[in-house]
Amino acid sequence: MNQLTLIFAALIVLAAAYVIFRFVFKTNSVNKELLEKPFPDEWRKILSQRVLYYKNLPPDKKLEFENRVKQFLAEKKINGADVEVTDTDKLLVAASAVIPLFAFPAYNYRNVREVVLYPNSFDEKFQTNDEVGQRNILGMIGDGFLNGVVVLSKPDLEAAFNGTRHRSNVGIHEFVHLIDKADGSVDGVPEILFTHSYSLPWIREIKKEMGKIKSGHSDISPYALTNNAEFLAVVSEYFFDNPEKMKSRHPELYKILSEIYKQHPDDYV
Repeated sequence: MNQLTLIFAALIVLAAAYVIFRFVFKTNSVNKELLEKPFPDEWRKILSQRVLYYKNLPPDKKLEFENRVKQFLAEKKINGADVEVTDTDKLLVAASAVIPLFAFPAYNYRNVREVVLYPNSFDEKFQTNDEVGQRNILGMIGDGFLNGVVVLSKPDLEAAFNGTRHRSNVGIHEFVHLIDKADGSVDGVPEILFTHSYSLPWIREIKKEMGKIKSGHSDISPYALTNNAEFLAVVSEYFFDNPEKMKSRHPELYKILSEIYKQHPDDYV
């Protein structure tokens, strides 16, 4: 094989590698047309009816929230796997992303390129069969080839944003995992949100609250006992979806989460 043939073969390999890289790690093009348009009144109505966090914000904060929602929708793809994706679904996905990072406007989920909605819950292999015990996952962040993809159960996402208070929210849960993952490790310590000095107090709070859950003296979901990452995601759902109740029942946990997220969502209840 002569030198010219070797060079040609190398170029083919590089071109193939580039195509694979672009397919797996590609960033979405920004929908500038969406960004330039006014926020639709119908979208505003949907948010007011479905997202209590948005509904309770003062007017200036609502405008900021709307701009953040548009930014997310302009940058990320939202598709359905054998299910229709409506404007409501897109808005609920965007709200799930914006809420935990509302105090961090510079962060735009660079580790996300696409959100895929499933017709119902699924298993570890993303199957949606109806066998008992086989379909129990409501949301998941992708890994490996699916790195940068978030999978959510559409009915569970819609149920989480039905205009009433909850202690669980699958959308917020998965986007908190993505925030946690942004520092390279899904370990329940989202270092992009706080300095190292917060780490030890936060770990101590995790251990204390886990002890209460184990002893049956907490209304926090036992799923939080899975590991520190799940604890962060579970209590963050509670924090944003039912801040008054969390502040009343878990004042110390509420206080440290307010410091982590730089928010006091009970102020707008």
